[in-house]
Amino acid sequence: MDGWDQPSSAGSGYGQQYQQSYNNGNGNGAYGSGGGAGGGYGARDQGWAPRRGGRGGRQSGGGGGGGGYYQGARGGGGGGGYQQQQPSVEQREENRIRYIRSQLFKLGEEKDFHPPSDLLKMARWIEDKATDGIEPITGAFRVMVTEQPHKTPLIAALIGFLCLSQQSKPAAPPPRNPDDADLDADQDQEMAAAPSSDPDSLGITIVKDLVKAFRSYLDARLWRNTRLSLHLFAALVPLHIIPAHSLRTLLASFAAVLEEPAVAAARADRAAMCIIETLCRAGQDLLSDSEGARAELDDLIQKVVTYDAARKVEVELTEPVHDLEAIWLEGFSDAVKALEELRARDYRRPIFLPVPSDLLPAAISPAATQVPEGKRIVSLPDVLVPPEEDAEDQGLDVAYAQLGEHQVKRRKIDTGKGELEEKKAAVGPERVSLQPRWFSNTLPKVASPASVVLRAVLADMIDLYEVNRKEAAKLILDLPNWVRRGTFSSKNSPEAGLFGEMDDPQHPDESGYSLDDLLVETILSTAFVLPAPPRNPLYYTGLLREIVTLTPGTVAPSLGRTIRTFYNALSSPTNIDVETVHRFADWFAIHLSNFNFGWAWKEWIPDTSLPATHPKVVFMRRIVELEIRLAYFERVQQTLPAEIQALALPKQEPGATFTYADEAHPYAAQAGRLINSIKAKASAEVILADFETFKSSIIETTTSLPTETSAGMVPNATQADVVVRDLTIQCILSVGSRSFSHFLNIVERYHALLRQLSRSGRMRAAILAGAVRFWNASQQWVHIVVDKLLQYRIVEPADVVEFIFSPPVDEPGAIRTGGEREGWAGFNTWTLLRLTLEKVNGRVDQLQKRLEEIQRKEGEEAERKEAAAAAGLPFSDEPEAAPEKAEPLFPTSATLPIRPEEKSAEPSSTEALANLDAIKSEQRKVLILSVTGFKNLLLSADGSQDEWTQWWISSWYKQFVRCFNRQLLQNRQTLLTNCFGETDGETGERTREWLERAIDVLSE
Repeated sequence: MDGWDQPSSAGSGYGQQYQQSYNNGNGNGAYGSGGGAGGGYGARDQGWAPRRGGRGGRQSGGGGGGGGYYQGARGGGGGGGYQQQQPSVEQREENRIRYIRSQLFKLGEEKDFHPPSDLLKMARWIEDKATDGIEPITGAFRVMVTEQPHKTPLIAALIGFLCLSQQSKPAAPPPRNPDDADLDADQDQEMAAAPSSDPDSLGITIVKDLVKAFRSYLDARLWRNTRLSLHLFAALVPLHIIPAHSLRTLLASFAAVLEEPAVAAARADRAAMCIIETLCRAGQDLLSDSEGARAELDDLIQKVVTYDAARKVEVELTEPVHDLEAIWLEGFSDAVKALEELRARDYRRPIFLPVPSDLLPAAISPAATQVPEGKRIVSLPDVLVPPEEDAEDQGLDVAYAQLGEHQVKRRKIDTGKGELEEKKAAVGPERVSLQPRWFSNTLPKVASPASVVLRAVLADMIDLYEVNRKEAAKLILDLPNWVRRGTFSSKNSPEAGLFGEMDDPQHPDESGYSLDDLLVETILSTAFVLPAPPRNPLYYTGLLREIVTLTPGTVAPSLGRTIRTFYNALSSPTNIDVETVHRFADWFAIHLSNFNFGWAWKEWIPDTSLPATHPKVVFMRRIVELEIRLAYFERVQQTLPAEIQALALPKQEPGATFTYADEAHPYAAQAGRLINSIKAKASAEVILADFETFKSSIIETTTSLPTETSAGMVPNATQADVVVRDLTIQCILSVGSRSFSHFLNIVERYHALLRQLSRSGRMRAAILAGAVRFWNASQQWVHIVVDKLLQYRIVEPADVVEFIFSPPVDEPGAIRTGGEREGWAGFNTWTLLRLTLEKVNGRVDQLQKRLEEIQRKEGEEAERKEAAAAAGLPFSDEPEAAPEKAEPLFPTSATLPIRPEEKSAEPSSTEALANLDAIKSEQRKVLILSVTGFKNLLLSADGSQDEWTQWWISSWYKQFVRCFNRQLLQNRQTLLTNCFGETDGETGERTREWLERAIDVLSE
């Protein structure tokens, strides 16, 4: 039971020796004691505990009081008798678990938190709650270790109180799962602590449970959970709870991964980062117990250095920037250099990182404790890091299987995450990516232990709290509260910190950092990771928005320097990757729309004279285009200087461009009739019949003579068909242009008509051309319309790709508007190509999953038939019919039986496989068209005088092979055979090389 639910207990959550001050000597301070007034805690004494009134008494116990002692005001008097239904046992247990978790998760978050005294109170409260069962407490500690990386030293200090304090109570034995007997026996033998006759203390029980959880994380290859568990073990080493030699031996198991033959870079990098971060955190504590400890650590470091020297990974395709003085990159090799620096400075950890001795009173230490050594030590198990091959088929429950089924279900309910999302958080990013850095004097220097530790904590916090960006922003802004005072030079809270003094003259390079610079740089550099950031790029945009909203005055200078740094990097074609420019432009436009469109545009006026394809000019146009999407034309116009308006702002508000709006157009009358028919909901047959008459009227004949009314005549039936398609799609889009829902309704209504008009590739190209012409001034609508045309199979992915690289040139002059397409010097053409490729790849994945599901069901069906045959029992595919119910004497509509649902016949695996093969054939065609299209563009641009045109095309090709390398790998031989030849020359060879390099990234 919880403290407040106990009929005879004071229930404050503290031990008996601490009870007096909270009861105020008269029994009014307890939670729900049998007939007391039942108040809450006082203002100062409340601390981390909940502020609430007492509960009423039990059934015959009279009434408990209301408010309680809080801020000097006495609580209300007693109430009546029992009036509410008692909660069930399950509800009480749920409430107890929720309460325990909420209190533990808020550890250290009080404004006046004082570690030595408040940790003591928390330890006694935990011991009190453990008398009713320890499982909620151990479960909460697992979550704290893996989801609150900023609190790791504080968690270790709390465990130190529970392990080294003489008053610590034995733990109530947790319920045992019979299936775990063998594993528990092995762990008990490996962790051999105290004799079996004496139960473990609560703290030791928690540590053993965390070790058990660590093994399950490792078995399931949940690398982030594994790494964060190692951080805790490192923090427990100075308390001698985890022996230093035990942790060194455990790290040697991770070093063995680096020596595996042909080890994958993703696996080895993660294992190496476990070693690097743990050593940077543990520091000299790992040298304290053995003369050979230094040699063991040196050997660990040498293995990491040797692996880094032999590590072969693709660099150029994963660099957000290239060869810039103002922006540099930090990646795995820099972490290895930080490890070497740690060795060079005698394994001294960063001074801003708390250790238990900074947080605990002097009496709670290995030297002063009265707890026997055998009762306060947990040795880590000897492990082997399992191979990655079998990890794909294992779900998250593998990692929690040893922690209890109830706990697994609770984790999913409490966090609101599905299993895949939970596993993604537990695994962490797949690769150690190259990230740009641009603040040099205000942050830890690259390749230093301080940079490794501080950036790892912040990166984990940002990634783990993706589910709630508002909460994430508050947490990372509170980062100074969890390190040494003076680590960050903050104007708002200069004394923020968990321990230590403000100034440390011995190590000035590890203090005085700018929190604003750190947050801006870390968030944006993570968003710019190639080939893809760990989370949706929009999350980082939203997170940075929340930070600016909370601290607008301090973070603005950091943002200004960042924007200018990246804008200046656009000066040279070799300095920055095109995808980095794309993400930077999207973030900046959204940022401006969130904060009143304020920017010093005058700084960029000199660049308005640059060529139209220059990245700075394209960047400015992109910003203005997105701002108009996010606001409205007049609002954006007011914020721009005249020079920027002339360059980037359209002459009028972007909208539809209806080719036939002018009454002087030769097809205006037909367009008007068609629009009226559509508004009148005429059938497809009526419209098609009208088209036949119209087509015959515009085809030139050999006997016809030119007249004033002969404008718009076409030479043949094919051209007439093109005109009909252009008219149809533009009129449909015109009627549906009021909103997205109008567009969807009109397309669904005339889906049959559009399918009838799109029976050949040339006609589908005409429909695409008409749609692009109609929305040429509003590119977002081009993407929306094409996406829906693909979804309704009015056009095929291959048609869109062919249209992008080879638009039709034989259109009648009467339907051409003269508007220029953006081309590749921008972002919209690539967006359209990516959308199309993702559509066909999504269909392949969907049909692949459907085939696997059908094959699984057929396999189960075959097994049941075999089992029935072996047992000599009849087997029928049809379920047994339910007995018919007797009909009533006077039946009514309400008593009639419900008509059974007719089950649609599921396709067989043979049919599903045929469907999959068909869509894969379409996928191959799309990929071949894309690669060939890029190659031909590069060949034609080879002799161009415009270096920027070449840069845009080659950059988008690199993004294409980088983004879709998995699909390119699956069709590698087909692509190489059909896309490249001996006559392609140097450009063709370079194009082929980029494709193969992108594919090779998957096998690193």
